[in-house]
Amino acid sequence: MKRVLVTGAGGYLGLNLLPRLVAADWTVRALGPHRPTAEHALPGGAEWVTGSVLDEEFLSGAMADCDAVVHLAARITLRRRDPGAWRLNTRGPALVAAAARRRGIRMVHCSSVHALDCSAGGVVTEETALSGTGRPLYDRSKAVGQRAVLAEAAKGLDAVICLPTGIIGPVDRGSRVNGLIRAAARGRKVTVSGGFDWVDVRDVAAAITVALDWGRAGRSYLLGGTRAQLSTLMSLGAILAGRRPVSLAVPVEWVRPLAPLGEVVGSRLGTDVFTPAALGALADSPTVSNRRAREELGFLPRPLAMTVRDLLVSADLDVFAGAGVAGR
Repeated sequence: MKRVLVTGAGGYLGLNLLPRLVAADWTVRALGPHRPTAEHALPGGAEWVTGSVLDEEFLSGAMADCDAVVHLAARITLRRRDPGAWRLNTRGPALVAAAARRRGIRMVHCSSVHALDCSAGGVVTEETALSGTGRPLYDRSKAVGQRAVLAEAAKGLDAVICLPTGIIGPVDRGSRVNGLIRAAARGRKVTVSGGFDWVDVRDVAAAITVALDWGRAGRSYLLGGTRAQLSTLMSLGAILAGRRPVSLAVPVEWVRPLAPLGEVVGSRLGTDVFTPAALGALADSPTVSNRRAREELGFLPRPLAMTVRDLLVSADLDVFAGAGVAGR
């Protein structure tokens, strides 16, 4: 059997990806700084190694006897200054890509739609320019990390890049947007306007698994799902829970001038939901094309209502029996 190293394996996407890889007959070596809890047990046959992708010697050892590596390790941040996130998101991909090239193995790098300049207008595709000056720290860090992988690809690395949009759905590990959906299902009625492209975490995991075997070397694939307002997403959660939809969406333009203050307050409360980066992403509300992933990977994202329903069920929230959302 083929062996794959998965970095960042204990995170949100990693916990959804590992069972997919095992089901696809990969022997999985999962790497991360902290072993998952019993609640999120590793699938049968998966091996866990504790460590950091920023430790070059450790990384080289973890990659020994592997046929491929999937790089997920990253830190999502909406703050204007976050040195730890910057280092992990920029240095991490560079080290993993260099090690994979030296060993002559395939690398699937999980970047993000945020690595692309979503403020440029028009439809976002794989050819959209990478984020640069003026974009939030997270966007720039993902762009720098992607450039590092492309630089190693130019030297001969067999690399495939996947760029998911806003990931939601089960199994959850504290996603900000998942939390807002659950809050609406419990009765929250107010949010801000603006939207994004949302995709089910399980569909992203499936696409990465396919890309590992069938993705074209040197190609990037946007993994987009459904473009929707945040208020629509939260209202789906409320309706599926048998409640009334969100009743007030404050225009994001009204809130953005207060964002710097929101970041100061949020730092004391341990949240970055009200930062300029968070509100800016909703204001961008990009239209994303997933045509290449559909045509070359068979990517078929499920309906948004199905994702929201499954999220509520996984959180032990009652779902209204008359909602009528078909499963698959």
